[in-house]
Amino acid sequence: MAQSDPILQEIKSLDAELIPILVETDSAWRLAELLPTKYPPEIVARPPGDRAWELAGFYLLRAGRAHEALGLFWALYVQMLQAQEKSGRIHKGMPLIWMSDCFFGRLGFPVHAKRYLMLTLCEDAQREKGIIRPEITGVYFRLVWLHGLPHDDLARYGKALYELSQKIPAEALFPEALLQRMDGTWLTEMPSSIETLYYRTSPFYVNHLLNRLGDGTGEALEFLSQYLMSCMPGCRAQRRRPTHSSDLDIVCAMDGLELDFRSEFGHYFVCECKDWEAPADFATMAKFCRVLDSIKARFGILFSRSGISGTGTAQFAEREQLKVYQDRGVVIVVLGLSDLQAVARGANLITLLRRQYETVRLDLRSKET
Repeated sequence: MAQSDPILQEIKSLDAELIPILVETDSAWRLAELLPTKYPPEIVARPPGDRAWELAGFYLLRAGRAHEALGLFWALYVQMLQAQEKSGRIHKGMPLIWMSDCFFGRLGFPVHAKRYLMLTLCEDAQREKGIIRPEITGVYFRLVWLHGLPHDDLARYGKALYELSQKIPAEALFPEALLQRMDGTWLTEMPSSIETLYYRTSPFYVNHLLNRLGDGTGEALEFLSQYLMSCMPGCRAQRRRPTHSSDLDIVCAMDGLELDFRSEFGHYFVCECKDWEAPADFATMAKFCRVLDSIKARFGILFSRSGISGTGTAQFAEREQLKVYQDRGVVIVVLGLSDLQAVARGANLITLLRRQYETVRLDLRSKET
């Protein structure tokens, strides 16, 4: 270790115990175990309690160990989200912007890099009251210089995000909640081939929405469904698109996926959301199929808190789900509460969709016997 290395020198002054760990082959795993015990949520809630986390992650990033650095920055972000439960809103821009750098410069994940910069913008807009100054925040030059977001658009988003945060302060604890209420014109990147199967969501935000299910409005499930779909690289998800005859709960457009199983979805598909106590019935399935027919879609997702009728018996709604594919070649995937809870625990939604898609299309048994 070079004694003149400023990062190591600062780490040594903050916490010399970390120095010998950083150079070990398994340092990321060891740090992920150690740092939460030395710097728990109540300490990282305010600077400089998060500095040791940041320096350790940056040391790994600079060493080319981007996946390990990403893991540490993500763990810090989770610690900050956890701290908010007691301390109120915490500025979380630092781990978000470093995660964007991991995605962009090291891993070649352009869609993720842009998304995490926009999440950083959500945080900075709240702290700076809507005015994003290039001399204060690092998100400016990254979005404008590296990703080509026009200055006027950056200023417009900053102002809109701050104003929105004042209207919905409880939701504004989560930058994901603010970003999904903005228009999607900021996303001009196509997913790279190596990022198409990478999937990550904020467990605290997902659980926040899960806890609101059953409130009688149905909005929580719609926001949750839109968020989960938008975290899939190449999927542009929009909520509540009105037509001349009805409203489409979630409209998804797929970009840049040609060889993955999702290429069979078609460019556009629709999600229907049912936050009901009772399972969605035959009529619901048939009506959703009619909606898909009207837009010539080959695929759709039914988000239903209580699943569908006839599950496991090939009767009622489940029977119609199978017949719809056999008769029309349209696959409808059903995601219930257990699936949403699995995603909150870290499950990959893309893997869940693949499994459900193959079950319907290939007429597989839904459970091992």
